[in-house]
Amino acid sequence: MASTTELLSRTVAGLNALATVFLLVGIVRIKAGDREGHGRAMKRAVLTSALFLAVYLASKVHLWVALGRTNVTYAPDPASAWAGLKGLYLLILIPHVILAIVVTPFVLRAVWLAKVGRLEEHKRLTRWVFPVWLYVSVTGVVVWAFMEFSGSLAKAAV
Repeated sequence: MASTTELLSRTVAGLNALATVFLLVGIVRIKAGDREGHGRAMKRAVLTSALFLAVYLASKVHLWVALGRTNVTYAPDPASAWAGLKGLYLLILIPHVILAIVVTPFVLRAVWLAKVGRLEEHKRLTRWVFPVWLYVSVTGVVVWAFMEFSGSLAKAAV
């Protein structure tokens, strides 16, 4: 049976993956000229991302209460194929974290601009916000995969 740490981590990754799907549907819909479909997909992406954030924060609280820390260390078995990938893991993790923090207020601004009908400003902003948000969603799943498949989550499991 999976631990609470593993279940929360898998839920976070699943929500990131789902947000990615909604983001991709949103871009396809707007490219097809379907503003309504785009709006529905992007609302779902925002709601999924908000749920992601809530579960992510809950996982940090869980780790603090259960382990006295807020992060799980990347610690693959030295004999596994994952052992030599710590540099790659950090190369993905560090920009993921920085960009996740930076992009969030801009996503909120883009949503607000769309909501109030300032579509030209929305379009200008989302030209760079969208790819960053998509990158953060995808790399969130990749970071989870490193932790899950390297055995790092199972080692930290409580």
